[in-house]
Amino acid sequence: MSEAIHPCLLCGKCCQNYRVEFSIYELQSMGGTVPDHLAHEVPAKGNRARMNGTEQHPVRCAALSDLPHLGEGCVGCGIYEQRSRPCRDFPFASYGCHDTREKFGLPALQEHEITPWLESA
Repeated sequence: MSEAIHPCLLCGKCCQNYRVEFSIYELQSMGGTVPDHLAHEVPAKGNRARMNGTEQHPVRCAALSDLPHLGEGCVGCGIYEQRSRPCRDFPFASYGCHDTREKFGLPALQEHEITPWLESA
């Protein structure tokens, strides 16, 4: 029997809905973890950076990647361990998650899809 796939890996819509803006100090060149080539400084905001692809419409973060090794249709952050604070702080199964799923015509996550992952966290 195969392992269950986390619902986020079958969705990825948060990476296609939100502008991802963070401190420039999260960039690798400034001592952080986010690869510089995936983001750009926001001149009007001083010390802010933004993930490439999240400043336009349609939104698609430059780090969102297909993950075929996990299964057909799987997507996720190509820099998961290096992702910025806003991405780390975006809560699975939150209002923002459900609102985004609805915006893209996806059904709301059901409790049986959420509970196992919250218990293992």
